[in-house]
Amino acid sequence: MSEAYLQQLQQQVVKLEQRLAESFAQVIDLLGMLVSTAERFYEGSHCRFVSQKASEVARRMGCSEVEVFEIQVAGLLHDIGKIGYPEPLLQKFPSEMAVEERQLYEHHPELGWHILRKHSALQEVAELVLQHHERLDGTGFPRRLREGQIQLGAAIIAVVDAFHNALYRRRRDRRLMHATTSEPPEIAQQRYLAALHHLEEKAGTFYHPRVVRVFVELVEEERRQLGQKILLTVPVNQLQPGMVLAESYYTSYGLLVIAQGELVTAEMVPSLVRFAEMGEIPRKLVVWK
Repeated sequence: MSEAYLQQLQQQVVKLEQRLAESFAQVIDLLGMLVSTAERFYEGSHCRFVSQKASEVARRMGCSEVEVFEIQVAGLLHDIGKIGYPEPLLQKFPSEMAVEERQLYEHHPELGWHILRKHSALQEVAELVLQHHERLDGTGFPRRLREGQIQLGAAIIAVVDAFHNALYRRRRDRRLMHATTSEPPEIAQQRYLAALHHLEEKAGTFYHPRVVRVFVELVEEERRQLGQKILLTVPVNQLQPGMVLAESYYTSYGLLVIAQGELVTAEMVPSLVRFAEMGEIPRKLVVWK
């Protein structure tokens, strides 16, 4: 076998690996878009928030890059089991659900596990999705796992999920769902502090104590940094990487384009420009810089 033939074979293997990686990334993006259909009663993107913050916490806790990636994907897809759930159920908080509704709601991690485990590359992700509502004291669901049985990635997602639910979960009229509404700063501050208090109060019973500590440090650090930024209205084609969205923007048919608190990246800008040119989002966006 000649050296030239071996080099050609190696190049073909590299190309195949790249195509497989691209295909896998596309599968994740597609599933993430499907999950967003079950997020109609949040302000901003719940799954994207959980994905981003859970991966940051995992990295700060010393997880490997493979583990961080799995946690990032699991955060994005943790509610995939809710796809197809009736809107009246998705609109409710768990405490408001009837017994039958609660039983269906508690089944969504297992449904997500069944969906994701069909892909050979998503086995670990599926397990994290299955466990993301388990609690250290065994009061979680669906399997009533306890502290030593719950994977760290699932414990991380549980904390971020609970925080975002406390701040951005909304019960509101469907007609007003995508209207831009601003909560008074003092109310927003109270909700933020209440969410942190819940995590710290339940650390050691519901939530992993070190995960809570690292997550609280992260969001407090981000809040301090945001306080040093300037609020601006910027044309879409002049957005710069590192800017932070101050509002969520939706299309006329209710698709979330970009969520409040998301960091602008260079890859995002061309898509945002296209949405603005089609008239689906404003030509100027409110950002923190």
